[in-house]
Amino acid sequence: MSSSLFIATSGIKAYQGKLDTIANNIANVESAGYKRREAAFSENLAASIRQQPEAEKEVGRLSPDGLRVSYGSRIAATPLDLTQGAPKQTDQPFDFMIEGEGYFQVRRANGTGAEVLYTRNGAFQKSPVGPGRFQLVNSQGDVLLGRNGNPIELNENGTFTVAANGTVEGTGQQIGLVGFTNAQLLKDEGGVYRLTGGNVFMAPGDSYQIRQGFLESSNVSLNQEMTDMIKAQRGFQANSRALSYADQMMGIANGIMRT
Repeated sequence: MSSSLFIATSGIKAYQGKLDTIANNIANVESAGYKRREAAFSENLAASIRQQPEAEKEVGRLSPDGLRVSYGSRIAATPLDLTQGAPKQTDQPFDFMIEGEGYFQVRRANGTGAEVLYTRNGAFQKSPVGPGRFQLVNSQGDVLLGRNGNPIELNENGTFTVAANGTVEGTGQQIGLVGFTNAQLLKDEGGVYRLTGGNVFMAPGDSYQIRQGFLESSNVSLNQEMTDMIKAQRGFQANSRALSYADQMMGIANGIMRT
């Protein structure tokens, strides 16, 4: 009886986690470069019940041999969906879209120094760094880095054109894109990602193109997310009813014991 309570409770927690994941996807449907996450379930501890070794006690048995009893499920991971988002034309010179593989490198200053973060959101703006000079920063103030690891710096009065390979014409600088041995180790930090393991490498030049004046839309499909939400709600309701029934059965059993 207690296993029924545990199974129903774990199911409720798992479906609540899936609903939270879907809600986060929907909230970021308009976020440039956002990659949706999908909740992946796994089984909790399972026990195998072996066949009764004494043949005389097997008479009349109808259940199959080797029963496997599960103790519910849980969310094992929420992997990133790395499919390409649709292009969105903005005609802004400091907006960039990555078509293909790779992530922008941005440097964030903190109390102890600076760290490099990664993003697919190519919406940047000017930030002055001296007389007639500026760098490109995102909405959090993180500085866009070039292939050599240094910030991209430009003249205030110069023209600004970026080639498909990321080269900033007339400056000798190139926007540096990177890849990862395991992109699933990226942790979302609100518009940027922090790598929690694995290795970083410079993205090969034939694996991407940078399109100036465009942004990559999120790869969230509202139709798919709403469908998944309805399914998850149905699962949540079913496990809630199972929990209620198990509680009622426990109450009946306790009442019989008292009488």
